[in-house]
Amino acid sequence: MKGYALFDLDQTIVPWDTQLLFCNFVLKKEPLRRLHVLGFLPFLPFNKLIGTEGMKRVFLNYLYGLDQSVLDAYAKEFVDELMEGGLYDEIVDEVKRQKSEGRLTILNSASPEIWVKYLGPALGFDHWYGTRVVINGKVDLFPDIYGGNNKGAVKLGRMKKHFPEGWSEGDVLPNSWGYSDSHADIPMLDICEHNVMVHPTSKLLEYGQGKGWEVRTPKRPTANRTQFGIACFKQMLGVY
Repeated sequence: MKGYALFDLDQTIVPWDTQLLFCNFVLKKEPLRRLHVLGFLPFLPFNKLIGTEGMKRVFLNYLYGLDQSVLDAYAKEFVDELMEGGLYDEIVDEVKRQKSEGRLTILNSASPEIWVKYLGPALGFDHWYGTRVVINGKVDLFPDIYGGNNKGAVKLGRMKKHFPEGWSEGDVLPNSWGYSDSHADIPMLDICEHNVMVHPTSKLLEYGQGKGWEVRTPKRPTANRTQFGIACFKQMLGVY
């Protein structure tokens, strides 16, 4: 390989949070599962106490009791729908360009591997990583997460085996590109020579501008943050 191309997923390749999109997909298949989502709402005031990993486990209660085979079938169908027009074409083209130029492409997302493991190959990535949700035949009420929420240092640790021998955290990868929307991915972007910020958060924009990073703003499906927020709420309830 002639270098590296590291990609985030949610709001980088997909305009949305795929956790909400997949929830919307499943609830349309099984509308009674909306009752599980309502059980998530009382936990919201305690999100800082519970933490992002804990809140992710609580949110996944809408999948409670699903057989692994059914969940996999849903995930494959969900990915098929995304591939038909639910992505930023401009960023998908970047994945193709990076591959054509010989770089090792890695999709690394905080979203569960439930669907990331199918979306990664569909997009042509060499490797793909997501948060590993423990499923032993059926989904538990608040399923365990193996190895931690796949963000920040966890992302770097998962990818490290693909990097040059002797690489240590903080070293810049040769001939490398990074893509993300979020300041949570600064540790991943800092190890790349070139970076593309896709509709970046204000914190990422401020940080990246100081380093001369590129900004991309592909057309979003919503016109403003209010419309985006309303759409996300609808996705959580399965009515988007």
